[in-house]
Amino acid sequence: MRSMEKMAQLGLSALREGGADRAVCTVSRTVMRELTAEWGEFSLYRTIFDDSVGYMAIIGGRRGVLSQNTVNKDAIREGAANCLKSAQAADPDEAWQLAPPLPEQLFETGPLTCAEERLFERCEEFLADIRARFPLISVWSLVATHTLRKGVSLYSTGSRFFSRRGVYSVDLLFNATEEEATSSFFSTSAEMLDLDTPFIELGSFESDLAAISRQVFTKAMDDKFTGTVLLTPDCFGDLLAACIGTYASDGVILDGTSLWREKIGQQVANEKLSLKLAPLHPDIVAGQRYTSEGYLAEDYYLIERGTLNQFHLSDYAARKTGHRRAPTSSLGSFIVEPGEESLETMIRGIARGLVVARLSAGAPSVSGDFSGVAKNCFLIEKGEIKEALSETMVNGNLAEFLMNIKALSKEVVKDGSSVLPWVAIEGVGIAGK
Repeated sequence: MRSMEKMAQLGLSALREGGADRAVCTVSRTVMRELTAEWGEFSLYRTIFDDSVGYMAIIGGRRGVLSQNTVNKDAIREGAANCLKSAQAADPDEAWQLAPPLPEQLFETGPLTCAEERLFERCEEFLADIRARFPLISVWSLVATHTLRKGVSLYSTGSRFFSRRGVYSVDLLFNATEEEATSSFFSTSAEMLDLDTPFIELGSFESDLAAISRQVFTKAMDDKFTGTVLLTPDCFGDLLAACIGTYASDGVILDGTSLWREKIGQQVANEKLSLKLAPLHPDIVAGQRYTSEGYLAEDYYLIERGTLNQFHLSDYAARKTGHRRAPTSSLGSFIVEPGEESLETMIRGIARGLVVARLSAGAPSVSGDFSGVAKNCFLIEKGEIKEALSETMVNGNLAEFLMNIKALSKEVVKDGSSVLPWVAIEGVGIAGK
């Protein structure tokens, strides 16, 4: 860390001496150990090193940013000079600021060394569990990693942040085959701080493997109807991210196109929904600890009991619009409070609809209208899950989806990056080919 600090100080000094009123220099090193198995056989073990330097300079309200992968004295001086040139070419804007100074901060989380043998054993066990319990599954690739990231961020305000973070992750890409028929591919993943738990028990691995095993033979639906869609936790997370991007993020608030622009303190979702962005939550493995401007990250409710508390705005966008800055700048670390119904009860309460694990769709319109293909889905009829479907379209409006939440499950999935329940949404347009 001492050598990284020296390099960061060199970069910061070069920015200040070059005329920056406010400046930041961040030096980081990432070491990733990666174990890969393809088609059930181990094929690769490697260590990947990634060094980087990031610069930010503000000169008379003009802001420049730059990043590079070469970390030595000459390269850092050159990078700082290029960042200053970028700032000088920018338009002035006094909304570009840094956070007030903070005492020196040290962030250290997770396993700083990789338990290589144990990681290999858990991967072997995972593949064996899949073969024994889900014989139709073919594992295209299993990638397990341990990532250690060290970083030093120095600010012209005097703030100094030092971080060391270790995290394990496992990613699985697979499909199911029976005779000559195959399902579509599906991927799922989880992050963790230790190797105490068999991988098949983490996140949604078990339920996803079971679902794909039932999707070898699919049926095309011919009719169309308005029904209830039951989204898996992972798919629900994608929906929430799309809603924030469409209604509560920098761009749409700055340009005034958001349907929620005048909705602070008003209902934007069913009162069953409380959404917290919580990088400090104990079930979030690698949550943000500080923002690029130098603020300490905090948890906050974006939506609480259906009411919009605030937007997800950067410091810059908050200054431009007069709204509050979001306490964390990362889009993720979603925590949704569970409901009161079991998943089984929720399914029994659906007259006709779909279980959907993935939506393939383009970007929604400014208003949130969208249409997409429901992937890895099942038909629900009279409270029972029926056959797997293919070529099934789903359409609707994102804002209406949140208002039309029928139920959230008591069960939640914790995959290290979020804590989410299943969600049932009424009034969704569903159509076959």
